[in-house]
Amino acid sequence: MKKYASLLAVFVLLLGFAAISYSAPAEIPADTSAVIAKGKTQITLGGELRFRGMYGSNLEVWDRNDYDTISSSLRSYDISKEKSANKSYYDYRVRLSLEAKVTPNTTGYIELESGDDYKTDNVDWGKNTGGARGNYPFGNTKDSNLSIRQAWIQYQGSGLLGVPAGVKVGRQLIKLGYGLFFDHTYFGDDAILVFVQPVKELTIAAHTIKFYENNRTLSDDSTAYGILAAYAGKGWGLSGDITYVDHQNLAGSAIHLWNIGLRGNVDDIAGTGLGFRADIEFQTGKLDLPTGHDPKFKGWAALAGLDYKFKTIPLSLTLEYAIGSGDKEDSDDIKAFITALGQEQHYTFVYEYFAPSACNFGANTRTGLCNTQYVKLGGAYDITKDLKAELYGYWLRAHRAVAINGYSETSKKLGWEVDAKVTYNIDKGLTYFVEGGYFWPGKAYKLASDKDADDAWAVRHGITLKF
Repeated sequence: MKKYASLLAVFVLLLGFAAISYSAPAEIPADTSAVIAKGKTQITLGGELRFRGMYGSNLEVWDRNDYDTISSSLRSYDISKEKSANKSYYDYRVRLSLEAKVTPNTTGYIELESGDDYKTDNVDWGKNTGGARGNYPFGNTKDSNLSIRQAWIQYQGSGLLGVPAGVKVGRQLIKLGYGLFFDHTYFGDDAILVFVQPVKELTIAAHTIKFYENNRTLSDDSTAYGILAAYAGKGWGLSGDITYVDHQNLAGSAIHLWNIGLRGNVDDIAGTGLGFRADIEFQTGKLDLPTGHDPKFKGWAALAGLDYKFKTIPLSLTLEYAIGSGDKEDSDDIKAFITALGQEQHYTFVYEYFAPSACNFGANTRTGLCNTQYVKLGGAYDITKDLKAELYGYWLRAHRAVAINGYSETSKKLGWEVDAKVTYNIDKGLTYFVEGGYFWPGKAYKLASDKDADDAWAVRHGITLKF
């Protein structure tokens, strides 16, 4: 017992001093051994180390020769340092997790993560200075802060209602459906989730999520309330949710947004290897303005996809169409599809992840399906047991015509993109990957100077160890 106690003490010391975190519990290898704590409590530790190198060109989708003339009015973020068409850097991320299974019904989970501040988890190599002394005061610095990505308690049992039920409280990763409207699995939110299973296949849940607590003594915070239901049949499923976002006193205004999502999927239609999935989202509510004019939310989005898995070769093909509404200039209402997403890639590697998108309401990058539609075609192939390749092509078009770079005429033509990724499993938990995308911009990116925007591309490689 002393042996296990000493081992646990070492890991607790690491948790206290290292600025690190870990991926979701599902990513822990199935044969991970556990440290046994006092009594019957089982402590399971896991982690992830990831190091990446990235090179990109013209990710502002501009003219390569005019980067020192980009107008800040065209972007909602700081572009004062965008003086070159090229970007090149390395970064790292460290995660460490601890799961405490106190009883078969009660679990606690903690996940720590590295990052420069509360907005980032990836730390650029060589970002900080001032840690060294002498005539060359560079390097020898501390790069990361410690943050909590997850910290929650979950209890589930059948004693209270006679059927399986439970509650999950704390900071947790939350995603609704396929994540068209809401996907906060990147950093997570503080939430309370209550769930019940009247029958084995049906789960019904209610949640409250705290986004922002501005002042404890005033009604000026942001909270989401919702209910959801999911039925998992044999090879098929149906789900739906209703979410209400109440953001009080936002610069004198208030947001009252309702999102309604309905989804369905069939994994293997009649044993053919063909699967189908669909998701449709509707938004309503209003934006209370101090002027007395209260625009209504009328955004919507939809997704439909076909997936085919060959039975004789390790190849799967995907055909997918998705669309999100855009704002209309001559309308008194807000017709753009409002999204709440994390900083990760949602579909394309260049257009949506790195470049300014067609979203004509609010943000410019990583906006999901706001004012965007696409057709995706491609597949994934297992070249060997440890080597996997993916290749996808995208046709991109705006729902409402836009002029992203200030051209005098608007257009719906966003362009084309090809994305690829190769993953090699070197050893147990150790993976090397290379991914990239090439974007051919359309007329919607034409410059105010009447120049066509140049092509944009990015390549990133990295190595990840999960344990």
